[in-house]
Amino acid sequence: MAVLGLTPEANPLAPARRARRIYEQTVQLLELFLHREGRIPAARETIRVDGDTVKIGAWLAKARNRHRSGSGQLPDHHVRLVAALFEGDWTAEDAVPAVLV
Repeated sequence: MAVLGLTPEANPLAPARRARRIYEQTVQLLELFLHREGRIPAARETIRVDGDTVKIGAWLAKARNRHRSGSGQLPDHHVRLVAALFEGDWTAEDAVPAVLV
């Protein structure tokens, strides 16, 4: 198989690996969702971006949990990025997107 060029590194059938989104990019996706839908994504809600499925609801739930834990798991600049999208406490289940205010 190596003679044919079919090695694990050069397998043409293997799915291409995509680069992981940085936190700021996912915050931008959340902002777009809030503007488009006018609501907070449900915990299991997904969106399609550039052919990829983004679990935006799970991402927000995880960010909330990391912030609520109070153990510094979410850096301050990340907290500020997400908080700017909401009116009041962004970790509350009934948080209001700033686009609605």
